[in-house]
Amino acid sequence: MKFPRSGFVVMKAAGIILAGGKSSRFQGNKAFVELASQRIIDRIIFTLKEVFPKVILVTNTPEEYKTLGVEIVSDLIPCQGPLSGIHAGLFTSPFDLNFVVACDMPFVRGDLGAYLVKRATLDDDIVVPVVNGYPEPLCAVYRKSCISVIESTLEAGIRKVTSIYQLLRVRYVPEEELEVFGGAETFFNINTREDLKKVFQMSKFK
Repeated sequence: MKFPRSGFVVMKAAGIILAGGKSSRFQGNKAFVELASQRIIDRIIFTLKEVFPKVILVTNTPEEYKTLGVEIVSDLIPCQGPLSGIHAGLFTSPFDLNFVVACDMPFVRGDLGAYLVKRATLDDDIVVPVVNGYPEPLCAVYRKSCISVIESTLEAGIRKVTSIYQLLRVRYVPEEELEVFGGAETFFNINTREDLKKVFQMSKFK
């Protein structure tokens, strides 16, 4: 099933952007890096707004993002990494299903998010793509049913996002289903300055 890049709205899901990281390896705010004269965060917001009726940005520095035209929230359980960000986004969202994406993924696609939402059945708490043999937990769909499990996991001092997977019902979407959305390149994220150099060598910027 392929969705158009624009004009398709998933009426009962939100897009959640995680922008709470310290970007220590990058030595700067990755979300504000410009690619083809557009900041990564602006690219992601535009992409998600094409598909989702509500976009929520989770950050612990809200003053940096106040002009972006989306709802901004901060961690309810602070300083616990992206799992805490997912928790805050799910808690805030008015929708049961939510497409969560990190702010450093410049090639993320709205139609991919729509597809993952559509793949969620009532028996699924999480729908996560598998790329190069590994799940992509920061480009996946999470149901509000994850909230209590995340809370208990963080209370136990466990911060790894995939640690909650063994406690929930997870649908893994195989890599062959993702080729229509650009394959592994779509999930590329920028952690270092070297990663940023790689972005300009990829097909979308050649």
